[in-house]
Amino acid sequence: MTYMITSQCIECHRCESLCPTGAITRNEHQYQINSERCNDCVGHYAVPQCWAACPTNGGCVPNLATLPHSLAEKPSSDYWDNWFYTYEHLVSRLNANQPSAYWQRWFDTYSQALTKQLQTPTSVGANV
Repeated sequence: MTYMITSQCIECHRCESLCPTGAITRNEHQYQINSERCNDCVGHYAVPQCWAACPTNGGCVPNLATLPHSLAEKPSSDYWDNWFYTYEHLVSRLNANQPSAYWQRWFDTYSQALTKQLQTPTSVGANV
């Protein structure tokens, strides 16, 4: 699925600098997203960066015309069926993105520091 820029865009320039594929450009009037280059940030980020960074929460939205066929063909009669279907689709995308080495080191360091802190006895009330 690709994204598109709506009339709610305030032209803050965030999306253009964050797009890993260079799909966002500015024409004479406003920003636009090249649907052939936009890949939903797959392989780069877990969520589309234009959507995540947009301060208006509506300046950059999914282009429903480019929905994957599996999602577009899904009947929308039952709310919970659609909810779980979408949830499973998004979870599978998150699982496909492997965490970077940076975040793994951060998590390991944080976990070790937290474990040490929890194992160290505190002397609460010792000086009372």
